[in-house]
Amino acid sequence: MKPKQTNQITECSRCGTCCLKGGPALHEADRQIIDNGILPLTSLYTIRKGELARDHINGGLVQLPAEILKIKSLKKSTTCMYFNEMDKQCSIYDHRPIECRTLECWNTRAIESMYSRNRLTRKMLLKKVGWLIELVETHESECGLDKIQHLVNDREAGDPGASIDLMQLINYDLHFRNLVMEKGKIALEMLDFLFGRPLSVIISTQFGVKIDKKKPDSF
Repeated sequence: MKPKQTNQITECSRCGTCCLKGGPALHEADRQIIDNGILPLTSLYTIRKGELARDHINGGLVQLPAEILKIKSLKKSTTCMYFNEMDKQCSIYDHRPIECRTLECWNTRAIESMYSRNRLTRKMLLKKVGWLIELVETHESECGLDKIQHLVNDREAGDPGASIDLMQLINYDLHFRNLVMEKGKIALEMLDFLFGRPLSVIISTQFGVKIDKKKPDSF
């Protein structure tokens, strides 16, 4: 991708165009604003390895080779949760993440050079909470996207057992999340950070396998 350069613009006008497209991905340089509580973990979500995500540098959807942590959007919107569309203000502007500080829409060289480097991971942020890391690892082991992909392929090839296994994984994911909230006293708002989107959502949106809402245990 050739870096975008525009002579007419030389500084950010805080128009909010980038904020309307979603929150930034987080990097190691953002660790301090998380540790200081400016960005609580409940404001973050994980796009897991193997999920499809939009590549804002090269365009299009790509299958992630590693997880990405991002700031959540407002409900039923792509807008970053910290951006107020009415007055076009960012509520954490003075402490905004490194991608927001680096992005210059009139010259994208800087953001392109750092976009995929030194990204934060769940393990980095949970380093002092070993039991949560264990839960994340257990969930990844049981509900990894590579496993889902194999089952979807087998299902499309006509294997009747694959549909059963997929439904069992969806139910496992749901039960796992509920158990973590109940036994671990973890807030609902933390689950998207800890375990990413529910498998029922990923299987439907990424793999096109629709769940019958009238019969939750079937496709």
